[in-house]
Amino acid sequence: MYKIYTKIILPFAPVFRRLMEADKTQIIMRLKLMSVILLATFMQVSANGFAQKVSLTKNNISLEQLFSEIRKQTGYNVLWSVEQVDQQWKMNANFNSTPIEEVLEKSLKNYGLTYVIDQKTIVIKSKNGGKPELTAVLLEIKGKVTDESGNPLPGAVIRVKNSSIGSSAGTDGSFMLKGVSENSFLFISYIGYQSQEVKVEGSKYIQVSLKPSMVNLDQVQVVSNGYQTIKRQQLTGAFATLSGDDYKQSIPVNSNVLENMEGKLAGLVMNVNASGSEDSSPISIRGVSTFNAVKSPLIVLNGFPTEISLESINPYDVVSVTVLKDAAAAAIYGVRASNGVIIIMTKKGTEGAPKFQINSTVSFKPKPNFKKLDLLTGRGFVDLEASLAKNNIVNNFMTKESFDLEGGTYTPVYAAVDDLLNGVISQEEADAIFNQYAAYDNTKDYQKLFQQNRYLRALDLNASGGTKNATYFFGVNRVDNDQLVKGAAFNKTTLTYRGSMDFLKVLSLDVQGVYSNTNDHSPTAPDYMAIKPYEGFLDANGTAIATFLRPYSNSPYFGYDGSYGSINAEKNQQNIAMGLYDGNYYPYNDFVDYKNETKGNNFRFQGNLKAKITKDLNVEIGGAFEKGLSTNNFISSESAYENRMRLNYFAKAGQNGPEFRIPKGGSKQSNNYTTEAYTIRAQATYNKLINDNHDLSFLAGVEQRKLTYRTERNTLFGYDDRSLTSKPFDAGLLGNYNFAPDYMYELVPLSGYLSDYSSYSDFFNQTYRDDRFVSAYANGAYTFNKKYSVTGSLRIDQSNLFGSDPKFRYTPLWSAGAAWNIKGEDFLQNVSWLDELKLRVATGYNGNIIKLSGPYNILNNRINSQAQPEPIIGYYVQTPANSGLRWEKTVNYNFGLDFGLGMNRISGSVDYYIKHAEDVFSYLATDATKGFSNQLVNNAEIMNKGLELNLRSVNILNDHFSWSTQLTASFNKNEVLKYRVNTAPTTFNQVNGGQSVEGYPLNAIFTYNYKGLNELGQPMVDDGNGNNVILRNNFGDVVDIPLSALHYAGTTDPKYVLGLTNQFKMGNFDLSMLFMYYGGHVSRIAPPNYNAFRPINGAQDFWKQSGDELNTRMPGIPVYGTDNYFDYAAINGYTYATEFVRKMDFIALRNVTLTYKLKSEFSKKLGLDQTKLSIQVQNPYKYVFSGNDVDPETIDFRSGIRSFGVVPAYTFSLTTNF
Repeated sequence: MYKIYTKIILPFAPVFRRLMEADKTQIIMRLKLMSVILLATFMQVSANGFAQKVSLTKNNISLEQLFSEIRKQTGYNVLWSVEQVDQQWKMNANFNSTPIEEVLEKSLKNYGLTYVIDQKTIVIKSKNGGKPELTAVLLEIKGKVTDESGNPLPGAVIRVKNSSIGSSAGTDGSFMLKGVSENSFLFISYIGYQSQEVKVEGSKYIQVSLKPSMVNLDQVQVVSNGYQTIKRQQLTGAFATLSGDDYKQSIPVNSNVLENMEGKLAGLVMNVNASGSEDSSPISIRGVSTFNAVKSPLIVLNGFPTEISLESINPYDVVSVTVLKDAAAAAIYGVRASNGVIIIMTKKGTEGAPKFQINSTVSFKPKPNFKKLDLLTGRGFVDLEASLAKNNIVNNFMTKESFDLEGGTYTPVYAAVDDLLNGVISQEEADAIFNQYAAYDNTKDYQKLFQQNRYLRALDLNASGGTKNATYFFGVNRVDNDQLVKGAAFNKTTLTYRGSMDFLKVLSLDVQGVYSNTNDHSPTAPDYMAIKPYEGFLDANGTAIATFLRPYSNSPYFGYDGSYGSINAEKNQQNIAMGLYDGNYYPYNDFVDYKNETKGNNFRFQGNLKAKITKDLNVEIGGAFEKGLSTNNFISSESAYENRMRLNYFAKAGQNGPEFRIPKGGSKQSNNYTTEAYTIRAQATYNKLINDNHDLSFLAGVEQRKLTYRTERNTLFGYDDRSLTSKPFDAGLLGNYNFAPDYMYELVPLSGYLSDYSSYSDFFNQTYRDDRFVSAYANGAYTFNKKYSVTGSLRIDQSNLFGSDPKFRYTPLWSAGAAWNIKGEDFLQNVSWLDELKLRVATGYNGNIIKLSGPYNILNNRINSQAQPEPIIGYYVQTPANSGLRWEKTVNYNFGLDFGLGMNRISGSVDYYIKHAEDVFSYLATDATKGFSNQLVNNAEIMNKGLELNLRSVNILNDHFSWSTQLTASFNKNEVLKYRVNTAPTTFNQVNGGQSVEGYPLNAIFTYNYKGLNELGQPMVDDGNGNNVILRNNFGDVVDIPLSALHYAGTTDPKYVLGLTNQFKMGNFDLSMLFMYYGGHVSRIAPPNYNAFRPINGAQDFWKQSGDELNTRMPGIPVYGTDNYFDYAAINGYTYATEFVRKMDFIALRNVTLTYKLKSEFSKKLGLDQTKLSIQVQNPYKYVFSGNDVDPETIDFRSGIRSFGVVPAYTFSLTTNF
């Protein structure tokens, strides 16, 4: 019989090195070329192509040990007859990079043996010419692994002893191995069960029944908190884990590391729409407990916190995610743990020959559907504009004649209304004009010219391997994303290395390096909502068309926009003739004239050295360094609209025409962002099991962290992007509020006015922030008799962010917890259907930090451009000193139950928590005579209470089909317990965001009890006493209602989040579906408003005459000086009415993923292994309980303004190994 050693090795390192040295523009080409080279190399079977060499110096080794070493170093299979090789034969090996042929000749000559190399197999034979028979030694073994009751054990590991051949059991416990010697031994293992060794003895089917281990499942599983690895039985806090397989159950379409966590970790909520207010966070764990401090969870990567962009983390490298939710789990992180901790662990090398994996993904997402915007178009829009024009002409005397006299302009609809009122045209002629403009809708042209279908392409390649004492992992990830705006493209290249080394038997070193390069080209599309639906972009000849009116925009030069700031064509031509720039706005030209590019480079290096002092005591020292560099360049040509307006604004009236104070040409604004962070840590861990009853685990250490943020902004004028030149100018002009343009009344109508609302810092600015922390921490756990556990942790953080009072600077953060393994009690030992029952209780304090205040005055600078003879730099106190500033603290209480039933066919956990945040930072009004109107102080308290459920079930499991389910549920109730204010807000401010209110949740929405219109079309609200009131806020003339009269309509934060995952397996097919439910939250729905530039449907149905109040609730048009006049405050009564708030509960089918695993035989023929083809549809269906006319994931919760709905994405993915 024959023993076989098999291994696959590829000359990957040189290819990888060349890839690293490649020019960035050639990365993709090199990746494709490398894939071809790798596959071609794999398919080569000639051993002569490798020139394999062996290095080995060791005395008194057996031939079997030699053959094993040859396999490890070369990857060659070695076959020999057991009868030919005596186990007692020993030899001394002394080879240093010796060719394999020479090694074999010297080693075998004394034993009457020789060899034959057939492709990558070495066959040992006798010198007398006898040849081993190879036809009967290799078998295909099939089998099944079950427990004593016959239940399958999916994931059980089966490997051939003294070989790299191995597999794992499927969901039905079955497995298959190929190329197994008929005299081999199989080693079968499964967590929580006793391992078995089975001799093949020529069998082709092996049934293995494993017995439960003396050690329970919960005693062998471990969880990492980033500082240490803890046995699951010793955990008393609340945590949730996600395995690599579960994480990759769906395809990470956007290559965002957080994307695949949604719905799979109870308590972790992805706030897909964080528009509620600044009190929201894109990610939250058990709600938000702060107003102004850090709101997002702390992200820990491979044991060390990370501050750089999460885009630098490759989702294909993730092997596990752990969420620490309460103080007992997360207090060891101290100051940043108040919002929870997310620990991400990534791949590292494994012992053995080089293994390669490729993931290739292509995703398609169509253009959005504009119907969700519900905009008024066609004749409805034209009729509304005509009604508003008639009001302006009749009541405000804004006639064509008045505009013409001032050099102003108007739309053709406005002109037709004026002509109709003055008898210039008939009603039929006016209707013909109206119909002409109503017949065109620019939506399709907008999509054609400015939008594109989105395509994402991702390629991930990694290699890993190593020896028992040193492993490595290399990874390359490339993402190319064609974004929505035409020409917009994003790409990211990430390089990863992780290695581990063991040496001197007591030292181990783990190192990692990550480099990520991003490039984002983002053209600026014109604002669709700022262009009338009948306005085109290009004429029949392809020439850009100007809008009838200049747009309302974010330009710093106020006064150019709208009907009051737009000049007519005649006046514009006169300006051009005198030397000024064209004052019209051309949407299509601006799309071409602007270029917005962002380049980013992120680096992360970390290492950890562990020394084994004794069997139980380890000492570690490690650290991480990160640096993020990002540069944004916003370049605009000379013909760009804002540049033309700026040049005209600052033009000097010279004798021979305009003289431009700002140099003619384009502009370039560069913004540079630098983030640096380092963490240094030294700690000792002690783990001891005494008499099998006393399990001790202790940790103590010190840590230092530093975070530095720098920004720099510079602007060039007179810029030429081709020659990369710019021109000097008087920078004192910028941000000078007292500057009056020489050509003001040429640039705007005579009744108009221009003003510079910019500041010097909009063009030139620098910021710097340095945060430093020094910490000491300790953590301990004790378990008695495998049933009773207690834990405790303590951490003290010191920072330069806080006051001088020691009792505030050195406040300790701590936790304590206890757990009872009820299943371990004697009275439950015979309850066979109960696999796990564990009770947990914990309490403790987390902390949070603030970066907006400190024990010192925080200054900001300002340029006084009006000073002569040159500008003066001045400083003002942005935030006054607060020597009593102290940490925000959150006290946590958690009660949890873990359970497992029916051989863990049903398992899960339930947690109830209380998070009470104290000393929360908020603004408090102060005595203005002291120079400040408000100050940031420790002033508030916030309470979060909730329930979390994580439930897993194996519903069906047999040889042909399996169905498993996971349900996660997060229920959260948030309440502001204390929020001290010195002055009560008006209802006008409160309904429009306002401040938090005691007794209500964060992001609460308050509304008016709207009572409709009176006979004059004026909106009325209930004052709380049954009286109808018309609100008013006009230069001190105020009519308001009590805050108590407002109606609490709900919160914009979801109270209930559920994730339901179902996975079906049949043969080689795997189907998974994720449903998400978000509920308990509300949103405003912007009501029809005739004043909106792009009003929604229904805006034409406003009050026009007495009696209309019976059929409409939309106010009429106020006419100043008449009885029906009302101001914006009264309109608020309508806009912020209770009836315009809706529940946003919805169910979304987040993704459906179908995976086909290629049959092993076919895959092997291609030289591949574990090849999978996947098709995924993301967001194919959504049901909104209050109506599908809005999308809760894109609407602005506060304003109620609609946006494009979420669009489905269609993805194809290929994964293979070799």
